[in-house]
Amino acid sequence: MRLWDWALEVYARPNAAEACLHLQDAHGQNVPYLLWAAWTAAEGRAVDLAAAAALVRRWDAEVGAPLRGVRRALKPAQPPVDDAARETLRDAVKAVELQGERVLMETLEAVSGPPGPPTPLLDGLSAAARALGDPPREAALARLADALS
Repeated sequence: MRLWDWALEVYARPNAAEACLHLQDAHGQNVPYLLWAAWTAAEGRAVDLAAAAALVRRWDAEVGAPLRGVRRALKPAQPPVDDAARETLRDAVKAVELQGERVLMETLEAVSGPPGPPTPLLDGLSAAARALGDPPREAALARLADALS
């Protein structure tokens, strides 16, 4: 299954979105990258984690985090800005942010090896988090692995 389709399916599972967003907000992890890491583990795909982590750090600094920041800044009322106009703009930014996540995931998928024997999700998530830098506690990654399983 293609990464984007797989990610949409598993992200909708109970507790998955919450676990992803906790890892993003509390531990500085990148949600598309973590989903990619789980997908590569489930598919048994060989990856160059160092190269993928470097790509994600650059993408997040230049694209992902700025878009997320704009979307979040637009959430509360901004008097005297019209609420309907602000919400319309926020929805447009949210759509662009989601498209950016898709572009990142398609790029990560393109640099992944062919399918092979699967590996445990927690192992894949832990290795990816370490490659990205300052990994979160194992318990946070375990919650995500459980939600995605």
